Parts: sequence; structure tokens; C-alpha cells
Amino acid sequence: MADELELIRLAIGEDHVEVALLDVTRLADTESTASRFLTALEHEEYARLRHPLRRREWLGARVCLKVMLMQQRRVGDPLHCAVVKDARGRPRLAFLPEAPAGVAYDCSLSHKGRFVCACVARAAGIKVGVDIEEVSSRLLRLAHAFANDRDVLIDSRSAEERLAILWTLKEACTKVVGRGLGMALRDVTCEEIAPGRHKVVTVDGVELRARHTVHDGYVVALCVGEDLRPER
Repeated sequence: MADELELIRLAIGEDHVEVALLDVTRLADTESTASRFLTALEHEEYARLRHPLRRREWLGARVCLKVMLMQQRRVGDPLHCAVVKDARGRPRLAFLPEAPAGVAYDCSLSHKGRFVCACVARAAGIKVGVDIEEVSSRLLRLAHAFANDRDVLIDSRSAEERLAILWTLKEACTKVVGRGLGMALRDVTCEEIAPGRHKVVTVDGVELRARHTVHDGYVVALCVGEDLRPER
């Protein structure tokens, strides 16, 4: 089944980070896909989801991640790894059961419209965050809540694309630092230092490396930082 699910590789990763998209419309039989890809604990969480679209997105993001790992030959079976959460609710990747106890790698998941997005670190001590947003007028009325005058994008773009870039960068930033909805996005500053490459800084002065790309009308952004105290 993994061979039938074609991932879209995005050239915004780094040496130790990979990012991919999956078109969820390719998940024709979600229940059989869930049985093939989800561990027992993941299946329990999946079963608690009631809305069909939410179930498809949740499942698709994990399928995207696990197909990526199998294609990297890091696992031979999707049931040999699981997406688990730390004390803050951030996802991370754990290898089961052959990996030594406590070995985990950071990962991040996102979804919007027909696409799900996943990224995974290939080394301990790296924190990642990914976000995807469709370029549309939706963010025009929300701009005051997340954009500020300190944000700098160097290329000429439409207002819709500019806001989608800033939104995804800042959302990805919150996933790295683990604050989620509790973090004021206007307090995050984005500076594009080269086409598609950014410096993202939080109000606390935490500086992250970031990249973005546009694929088929969707902006995907990745933020990366180092964790000085990797979780064991």
C-alpha cells in the first residue's frame, strides 16, 4: 500500500529534516489504511475522532510521515513506529519495538484542504514545526492578529500569498517552541533573508531557521531549532 501512496517531496528541508505532502484524496479506503498504518495506541486516538474529514486528515498526516520513513528505509513496517506526544502535547516519533527505549525523534504534522504535510528530524536534539495554508482571501480579515510592521518579505507577492507565508511561518514557529494557541503570533517576527529562507524570532528572543515553498496554490513552511536538552 505504501508504494501506491505517492508523496510529494518538498525541497525546504535541511540535512537532518525531511518534508513531504500527501494528497488525502488518494486515501480511498480509510479504515483499511488505518489498520495497516496505525499502532494500537494510535488507533485508539483515531477511533475517538468522529468527523469524517477530521479523521481523514489525522490519518493522512500519519500515513504521510510513515511512508516517508519506509522510503528512507528507517522502518520496514508502519507499525514499527508511532507518533506520540510529550508533556506539552507536541508530537514526536518513537520507534517500536526494536529501537532502544526512549529513542525518539521530533516530527510535525499539518493539514489543509486536499493536502496533509509531515516533517521529521533525522537526529536527536532538533525541534521542527511545519504548517500548510491555502493561498486565499481567508487571511485578509485576520491579518491584524498575526502580521506586524517588522515582518519582511523580499519578493513582490500578492497580499493573499504574503499573508499565507507569514501565517505558516508563525504557526510552524509555535509548533517548535511548543506553545500552540497560547502564543501571540503578532509577537513573532519573520525576516526573509534570501528567497524562501527566513529568520523567525519570538518575543523571548528565540531565533529559528525557516523556509517556505508554494505548491499548487498552497504555502508550506518549515521552522527548525535546536533543543539544548533533548528528551530521553
